[in-house]
Amino acid sequence: MQVKRLIKGENSQDYDAMHRLRYQVFCNEVHFLSPDQYPAGLEIDDFDAVSEHFLATNASANDDVIGTVRLVRWSERRSFPTARHFGSLLEQLDRLEFPLHSTAEISRLCISKQYRKRVKDGLLGLDGYEGGGDRRRRYPEVILELFKVMYLASRFDLGITHWIATFEDSLYRLLNRYGVHLELLSAEEIDYYGKVRIYGASIPQILEAMKMRRSEFYAFFCEPTDHS
Repeated sequence: MQVKRLIKGENSQDYDAMHRLRYQVFCNEVHFLSPDQYPAGLEIDDFDAVSEHFLATNASANDDVIGTVRLVRWSERRSFPTARHFGSLLEQLDRLEFPLHSTAEISRLCISKQYRKRVKDGLLGLDGYEGGGDRRRRYPEVILELFKVMYLASRFDLGITHWIATFEDSLYRLLNRYGVHLELLSAEEIDYYGKVRIYGASIPQILEAMKMRRSEFYAFFCEPTDHS
């Protein structure tokens, strides 16, 4: 597997592959978005221009696209995606002293259907991990590899100090199980492509929690990669 941060102005084929995967998942599979809005078969929105994008591919299978995620940087004109669904988000961030210019929202996380294995695994292929019965599926490799490269880029290249995200309960439980812990920012559940809650933490807080809870994944996250 190869996971990399996409560099603006480079390799338009990677961007097309990313937008095509998002279209396939969000428009055709889970029907969060209408395919009619994207006649070119590429799911693109106005936050992409202020985002850092990450792409996972399978090097042993013709570089098939496995998954993608983005970090949306705050901008005065666009704010954050979640702010459109949770009106007091910026007030919450101000109260918690999250600096807007170095805070980014985790967004558009999706995994290719081919790597979710089973129809019932849902958007991210998480249900197969919940029971832990299949040893081959205990390690959600694609998601954690995406988060690792996203962390390394945030800390060493992008100057991002805080993450926020909206997680379904199943994704929150899975990330927490592997030591990726973000604090609940609001007890209110919002309807944002399904029922989700808002989480956030500073990068040092995430790493400290991982070091205490899952030291083996702390070592994995901190290990440099050529593709970060």
